[in-house]
This record gives sequence, structure tokens and C-alpha cells, in this order.
Amino acid sequence: MSIWSLVLISFLHITIGGAFSLGFLFYICAENSPVLSKFENTVLFTLLIAYTASLLVSTGLAIYYYVALDSESYYLCFSLSWGLLILLLGYLTYISPRFS
Repeated sequence: MSIWSLVLISFLHITIGGAFSLGFLFYICAENSPVLSKFENTVLFTLLIAYTASLLVSTGLAIYYYVALDSESYYLCFSLSWGLLILLLGYLTYISPRFS
């Protein structure tokens, strides 16, 4: 694959993931959002920050593997943030019956 496909995949990865994390941050901080305890709010915010950081780390690792190591499996680095996204959505699903 060419460098332009890596740039396109990285751009889409950060854009779509960033839009999700920014939208979720607005949902947590909205005035009509569900009332959460301090612990639940801290956990959700921490998972959100970790997910956003993992977007940047996974993109950086993919670029490093592609450029420095010349590895063909660089695209697997993009799956790093999926685990945190599943954990974030799982925790939100776990606490959602409480505020519905």
C-alpha cells in the first residue's frame, strides 16, 4: 500500500473517532444529560480521554511501523482504540438503566 492510503486511513481514523469523542463529551456535559454520580462521571470522562489518546497513539504507531519498520501489518495498529471504545460503550450500557 502506498503512503497516501496510510494518510487517508489515518485521517479518517482520527476524524471519525474524534467526532465520536467530541460528541460524547458534549453529551456528558450537556445541561439535560442524565444525572450521574461523581464516580460514574469520573470513570466515563477517564475512558473518554483514554479513547481520544489511543486514537493518536494508534495513528502514531501505524506511521512508525510503516515508515521505520517497513511492516505490512501497520494497519493492525488502528485496532488499538477499538478495545477502549467497546469498554466505554459497555460501561455506558451498564449504567444506562439507572438514569432512564
